[in-house]
Amino acid sequence: MPALRLSSQQIDQLIEWIATYIGDQRADFLKSAKRIQPDFVRTVQAFFPEDIIERVRVVRGRAPEPSFYSRLKALGIRNPPQFSDMAGITFQDVVVHVDPLTPALLFHELVHTVQYKHLGLDGFAEYYVRGFLSGGSYEEIPLEKQAYELEDRFIRNPSSAFSVEQDVEARIRKKQF
Repeated sequence: MPALRLSSQQIDQLIEWIATYIGDQRADFLKSAKRIQPDFVRTVQAFFPEDIIERVRVVRGRAPEPSFYSRLKALGIRNPPQFSDMAGITFQDVVVHVDPLTPALLFHELVHTVQYKHLGLDGFAEYYVRGFLSGGSYEEIPLEKQAYELEDRFIRNPSSAFSVEQDVEARIRKKQF
């Protein structure tokens, strides 16, 4: 799908909508979220900073579609990410999962928590929106590409630790988001 051409005001509005949605969902899901179970911590702790492992909370649930989605068609956006269909979604430091939590799913979502840590909520929302708009699909969002690449690396060799945080920092320095 070709990149959409939106005005800077329209892009700023989308970023604001996404950031508000993320913040609201985090607040709602945090109420029932729990710490990561010890078995999962042992599986992923060598890849993530301790502050991420300590701060992240998980909850089983389904994220609703953003209320602003009904307005996207008028902007020419026909294929927004379907958050309610995702196996997991991260709202800053709250991982919401529909499917049973697996080490791979948790790993993917923890990559996003590291991205949030370094980009902040507004920065993450901006890179997510701009990545979607320039790539034309969920699969082309650089933040998602990184999470899937690192998840795949973890799946291929879960005993070979690497630093997710260093990878995120390097991509930020290289402006790869």
